[in-house]
Amino acid sequence: MLMVWAERIVTSIKMKKFKDPHQILQIWFSSSFPIGSYAYSHGLEALIDDKKIKNKNDVKEFLDALLFYGTLRNDYIFMKSIYKGGEVNELILASAASKERQIEMIDMGNSFRKIMKDSWELFLPENTSFIYCLAKAGLYFDIKFDDLIKFYLQSFISNLINVCVKHIPMSQKDGQSLNVIFINQIQEFLTHSDKLTLNDIGTTFFIGDIFAIKHENLDSRIYLT
Repeated sequence: MLMVWAERIVTSIKMKKFKDPHQILQIWFSSSFPIGSYAYSHGLEALIDDKKIKNKNDVKEFLDALLFYGTLRNDYIFMKSIYKGGEVNELILASAASKERQIEMIDMGNSFRKIMKDSWELFLPENTSFIYCLAKAGLYFDIKFDDLIKFYLQSFISNLINVCVKHIPMSQKDGQSLNVIFINQIQEFLTHSDKLTLNDIGTTFFIGDIFAIKHENLDSRIYLT
């Protein structure tokens, strides 16, 4: 039987209400928000080192697969489930394709949780995944799911584009062109994802998962995943 996380979340009443949720999201997904997302490549480093990804078109193909068939599709389902009252943290952690992927989930979650505790007076359970913490914080601060998921997906993709700009390397122009392209790609994904449920959790983006595992055995590496 699937175990669920049922720890009570402690909050402070005075911090709960803000007039503009978009200001909150701008802060949470800013590069100055210290959760360390820049340290993770989600397996991209191994793909680049193996010459599987060499240019802008390769990067777009990778990110499309991640969004429509891989991690980001699952993240959408998990976060929507949390917004509907689901307690799915253990299922989120169990979905990690490799040891490093699970470490990425927990470390970023703990970093986010610490900031919420220290600066936002919101207390979240320890050793829970980043998207679990993010969704719980979004609920607490009355942020609409549609707003939170758009910011999350764009931030995740932008971070990986930045990895490619630095590590392939790829031009800044190509990087920004990809950011623009994925505004529409994200909207297309969201348009066709409304009926997805926990029964749809899974991936067909196997090369991404395989190279996430291969990353653990790279002789030298810059990124943690």
